Amino acid sequence: MSAKTYYLPTRIVTGRGSFQQVGDICASCGRKVLLVCGRHAAREGLVDRIQEMARSQGLELTVHAEAGREPTLSMVDEAVALLRATACDVVVGLGGGSAMDLAKAVAGLASLEGSTSDYFAGRPVDGASLPLVAVPTTAGTGAEVTKNAVLTDCASGAKASVRDDRWYPRWAVVDPELGITMPASVTAISGSDALCQAIEAYTSIAATVVTDAMAERAIALIGGSLERAYRHGDDLSPREEMAYGSLLAGMALSNARLGAVHGMAHPLGATFNLPHGLVCGLLLPYTMAYNAPETAKYAQVARLLGVASRDMSDQELRRAAVERVKAIMRAVGIPARLGPLGVRVEDLDAIVQASLPSSSLKHNPRTLDAHDVRAILESAL
Repeated sequence: MSAKTYYLPTRIVTGRGSFQQVGDICASCGRKVLLVCGRHAAREGLVDRIQEMARSQGLELTVHAEAGREPTLSMVDEAVALLRATACDVVVGLGGGSAMDLAKAVAGLASLEGSTSDYFAGRPVDGASLPLVAVPTTAGTGAEVTKNAVLTDCASGAKASVRDDRWYPRWAVVDPELGITMPASVTAISGSDALCQAIEAYTSIAATVVTDAMAERAIALIGGSLERAYRHGDDLSPREEMAYGSLLAGMALSNARLGAVHGMAHPLGATFNLPHGLVCGLLLPYTMAYNAPETAKYAQVARLLGVASRDMSDQELRRAAVERVKAIMRAVGIPARLGPLGVRVEDLDAIVQASLPSSSLKHNPRTLDAHDVRAILESAL
């Protein structure tokens, strides 16, 4: 007998205008709030709006607007020091996956001894997290409903997740209106990551009937709206579909995990300073092509992406899924090759070795060894 469970303790608030509930939610969790965000949130007036909400609730707000494109160990240490100095008892992560992952690590490590590097190196997380409110402004990572923070060690160049069940955000507020000002390039990169996560969670060997339902809906939503959101950024309808598709993909991967794309994307992104979503979108069609002979679910992916017909065989459906994903990536400007991004054939051995320990690789629907990983990377050069 093989029993599988689904666990997600996060309370999720959705809907246009739901951002206005952030103040009430913070007040239900504590009195001193650390807002972790990037400078984009400040420029768009979102920080001002949270400050106004905090004042109306009698909350003390400290703003840490230093979240970069990729959260590093030193960024976490700096933000934890600020939290302790201001005695904050609630953390808000506002922005894309990087800001939310940074906030997640800060909330999770705030009460623990040692530095972030200790836990990055494998020291067990042995303490409760502070209440965390995650507010995504991009439709990409699903970090608002996951328990892991993806961090980079600048000294070694390593990129990996620190995770614990207590690191799930207490609340997630998903307001599609926050994505209206997102630049087209960010829409493409974050959306490519979301589609990749939906497909990889769906085909993961740890997928369940529960995660399949979420992943299927996510694939349909993202596959049908990414190009429209990219071309018509001020249209709220595709923004809404992307926001909810990304949320559902995050809910699926939080338990089903991911696959080979993410196993390779982390070392590639860290080594060549490439946006994570860009690498995921680039590698996804090549990895799907490798998986296709042994991944029956790709036939359903083709149906969800709207490229299936009754007279197509199972094998034709799987190939159609690969081709449709390739076309979506091309339509939103995701590069088709690694070579122009600076990756050389002589770099592949190191990327392969850095990819092999990844748990994502181990959840791929088709097993891979070093030769297989290298073959996928070579096909993408």
